[in-house]
Amino acid sequence: MSNVHVRIGAHRYAYHTDPGCSALNGKPETFQGIEELPRDEAERQDLKACRQCRK
Repeated sequence: MSNVHVRIGAHRYAYHTDPGCSALNGKPETFQGIEELPRDEAERQDLKACRQCRK
């Protein structure tokens, strides 16, 4: 299973396949960094695939 990127902090709703995704790096006032997780772990945390990364 591949790894995905998730934001640390508030507004953590999706996982991202593109570490440069604007949705991943947005909301600078609540952004606390990025962590890498296996995709299945992100899904266990109820995170959904980012719609921008899937394009």
